[in-house]
Amino acid sequence: MYNLYQLLLYISSVTAIALAVFIFIKNKKNPVSTTFAVLCLATFIWLFSYAQMLSASFETINIWLNIGTIGMLFIPAFSMFFILSFIKITPTKILYWTAYLPTAIFVFLLLFSNLFISRVNINDWGPYPHCGQFHFLFIIYSICIILFALHKAYKYIKNDDITSIKKYKVIYVILTYSLFLALFVFENMFFYNIFKFEPITHLIMLFCLSTTALIIANYNLANLKVLSIKFVIFLFMLLFVLSITSHIAKFSNNIFLSNLFTFLLTIGCFLLYKRIISKAEDLLLAKNKHYQNLLLHAASGMAQEHNLERLLKLIAIIVLKTIKVNFVAIFLENKEQNNFEIKILRSFSSSANELLFSYDYEHPFINYIQHKENPFLFDEIPQYIANSVVLPFKVALVIPSFYEGVKGFMVIGEKNNKDIFTRDDINIFKMLARQTSLAMGNCLFFDEYKQAQEKIFTAEKLASIGGLAEGVAHQIRNRLHQFSVLTGDLKYEIIDCLKQNKEIAGNKNLTETFDYITKIADSLQTNVTKTNDVVSSILNYAKIESKQVMFEHFKFKEIIDLSFELLSAKHKISDLGNLKVINNFKEDVTIFAVQAHMMEIVYNLIDNAYEAICEKHNMLTGENLKNFIPKIEISLLKKDKLTTLHISDNGIGIKEENLSKIFVPFFTTKSSTKSGTGIGMYIVKRIVVENLKGKIWIESTYMHGTEIFIELPNM
Repeated sequence: MYNLYQLLLYISSVTAIALAVFIFIKNKKNPVSTTFAVLCLATFIWLFSYAQMLSASFETINIWLNIGTIGMLFIPAFSMFFILSFIKITPTKILYWTAYLPTAIFVFLLLFSNLFISRVNINDWGPYPHCGQFHFLFIIYSICIILFALHKAYKYIKNDDITSIKKYKVIYVILTYSLFLALFVFENMFFYNIFKFEPITHLIMLFCLSTTALIIANYNLANLKVLSIKFVIFLFMLLFVLSITSHIAKFSNNIFLSNLFTFLLTIGCFLLYKRIISKAEDLLLAKNKHYQNLLLHAASGMAQEHNLERLLKLIAIIVLKTIKVNFVAIFLENKEQNNFEIKILRSFSSSANELLFSYDYEHPFINYIQHKENPFLFDEIPQYIANSVVLPFKVALVIPSFYEGVKGFMVIGEKNNKDIFTRDDINIFKMLARQTSLAMGNCLFFDEYKQAQEKIFTAEKLASIGGLAEGVAHQIRNRLHQFSVLTGDLKYEIIDCLKQNKEIAGNKNLTETFDYITKIADSLQTNVTKTNDVVSSILNYAKIESKQVMFEHFKFKEIIDLSFELLSAKHKISDLGNLKVINNFKEDVTIFAVQAHMMEIVYNLIDNAYEAICEKHNMLTGENLKNFIPKIEISLLKKDKLTTLHISDNGIGIKEENLSKIFVPFFTTKSSTKSGTGIGMYIVKRIVVENLKGKIWIESTYMHGTEIFIELPNM
């Protein structure tokens, strides 16, 4: 028949092994998990064997006693190594010898002499070992090595480099194992047959191992004030239960009733303990609850803000001033750059408010965040990921925000008062993240709405320009046709006059007059042609929105060949002369785009490059002209998700003050004697950015040449 004390030992031993399995499976490679699992295993051996000893026969009682005591002998060493691994101290060989050599000696004395355990006492609750002459050395040894580990832990929390959360966890470990050491020594006093009530072994190990498991598992314990009050109340109630139990055992002859009353008293004290702790937490965490209410109130009003920049500033200021943390940083996704870039960084240090950071999609920190839905403590992430995060302050809390299509996260520093973030804090931030995402979604919606309105307005304006341009163009072209006819008639009239009146050829004044009139006619004809080109460009500019688009794969070489054919036709050249064209791409390479759009882009860029080369050629003289080799180089590079088109020339280049104006409508760097309407590059940019969803930029040095880069997304 099992008594209540024996059942509690069994329960405690099973709990110990369950905690070991839970922590070890959670992180097998972590030394903290390994040392804790070994400590739990030794505890299981101790408690389970002592439980077996209570109901063992006379022949087997010593076997269970020795097995259980061996488990107990290893507990001080395993406790020391657990504490050292928790504070990331690797034990030296000397430390291993110092810990395990005395343990081996005690095991030898236990098994082969009666100097450690002299005999077995039969008490009211069952058999229990009696100390030998050298047992007191084990108590001294246990105190020394555990105090050594606690001293190292105390020095560790003095380090300014550790986060406040890690610091508090180490403080919890120090408090837990200080209590454990006191109760472990108290437990060993039962070997001297001083007390008449049953040992409290199971209470010691259940409390210490459970608390340790919670710390390792990153369970968010309350702050130090709450923990201290819990510790004091727990210790007071433990002493109260032990005192009452001792008196009952002293005056009662019925051990079953004594154990039953002790059990009921323990349950009652536990319920009372929970109620007292709840009241204590309300008093001690009143300040936390106050700012949590402020955050909830602020979150409810965020939806009224429709400007994203102001909203982010508002969120940062609310968190910074309400909770009083070191810093607040908000990152948002930038799809164009394929990264998460910092939008707001606010701290009490103004020098850090202008710092810029961004993390690519492939960054370990971003990959970790994207698999998280709820806020998490920075100390929870693996060490290699934590080391990759570069921020000017210590990070305490990370709040992912991936709701309603909004992607981003908020990073919060430590509290100024060094308190840690509680479970209630994390729940509040979870609600704040959802409200923030909804508010940011509203801001993005309003931004898109404004952009849509602007596009509609632009489209209407273009439509009106298109309609007006067609009507005006018809009238202008009629006049231009008339001017062209009159100019031609004037030239033919002069030619006929000269043929019919050959004596005029001998009149120098008349000959000069006719030559002057002919030049005027040629100038008129040239300007009529230019004006017609301007009208055609305006019509193309107005009609670009209505062009049919169809994305397809096609050979890029075909576009290049056709562009150079058009170039030859426009400039009335049978071939490209000494122009050197370098194609840095395979002839069978394909590109995914709208063929008509790519034709317009490439032709415009090659035409501009050729005219820039001609302009430079006309400016050069002497040796510079002789050594000048016109060159246009075209490259196409396909990598990952992007296709990059690079067209460069060694023409006249662009002056630095004009670079920012290249894509402005009707701006041109070409001289008045050259054809140039000033909207070609603007149309090219619109096609690249709006129709093909790409990017375009220019790099140029005057008198050295121009490079144009276009990035297009792959499919």
